[in-house]
Formats: sequence, structure tokens, C-alpha cells
Amino acid sequence: MPADRLSFLILVDAGDNDVHKIREAFLQLSAIEVVHCPLGPTDLICYGSVSGMDELKTLMEDQVPNLLEDRFNPIERTETLLVMDKYGQEMTRDTHSVPNGKGAWIFTDQKIGSKHLTEKLLGHHPEIIAAYNVLGSHDGVFYAEAETLDKLMAVIDEGFRTLRAIGSGGKTVKALSRTDTRLVLM
Repeated sequence: MPADRLSFLILVDAGDNDVHKIREAFLQLSAIEVVHCPLGPTDLICYGSVSGMDELKTLMEDQVPNLLEDRFNPIERTETLLVMDKYGQEMTRDTHSVPNGKGAWIFTDQKIGSKHLTEKLLGHHPEIIAAYNVLGSHDGVFYAEAETLDKLMAVIDEGFRTLRAIGSGGKTVKALSRTDTRLVLM
């Protein structure tokens, strides 16, 4: 995927609809690369990219409603996060449409934001496949995969929950104020 594309994440609360059928419908859109069904407050996490803001507007105002309106009950809610910076692997339909082992999305709120912290996490934890600094209700979104749930939880416990950085007073402080982990079912 070219670097000049605008990447995004869409969090979907599917309401009383069949999540698997909505997942398949989202995958019909060329802008959407990956759609995961996680445990947690959202039913679907979609990752994709477009050429720019006008194409994103068309996707969200025309293509998504047209695709879903006649086939499903109303979607409860969507939330779109714009990707400002990407790190790690590019997630595609071919590589990450289903987890390779156990997968999780980790949403972070940061006390201290920096490219260095993201690179540190990726460098120390190869299980972290992709990382995104986003504009939206969170500061960062990470996708991780491991062979077992225990290994995945170790990445979350040892990587995210204990992450430290130098604060404004020159003292070491906890870098993240909150994490929200959503295990991927499909």
C-alpha cells in the first residue's frame, strides 16, 4: 500500500445484526483490508486505507450505508480513528484477515506520546504486528499475535502495562494511562 494513502480504523457496534454477515459485507469494500470480530465493546474492528479525505467521506457517507442499509437492521454506532503514523507490518487481507494464532487489538491512552515508545514496544515484542498513532478517542492502537494466549498476555503485561518513559520533570513515569485489550475471535 503506498505511503501517501490515508489509513483508518472503523470500530463498529453492530446492534442486533449477525456480526459475521456484516464482516463479509465490509470486506466487499475495496478500501477495507482487514475486519476482525473481537471480544469487547465493539463488534468489529475494520482497518483500511483510501487516497484521501474525500474518498474517506464517500466511503463513510455513501458506500458503507448503501452496502448495509437494505440488508441489515441499523448499525448502532461506528467510530472512525484516523491513522497519523504507522509502524510494523502492513495489514492486508492476505496476511491478517484471521489471526495467525491468538490475536488482540490493544487501544492505549498515553501520558507521554512519542515515536520512541512505539518503536521500543515493536523492538522488544515481535508479537506486535502493527502499531498506529491515531486521531480519535485513543492515542495509539496496536495489533499483536502470539501462538498462545499466555504469550499474548505476557506481551500485554510486560510490554504495555509496565512501559515507562521520562516525564516532563525528568523522572521515570508510567507512559500509558490506560489500555483496552480486545481479543480477536475471527
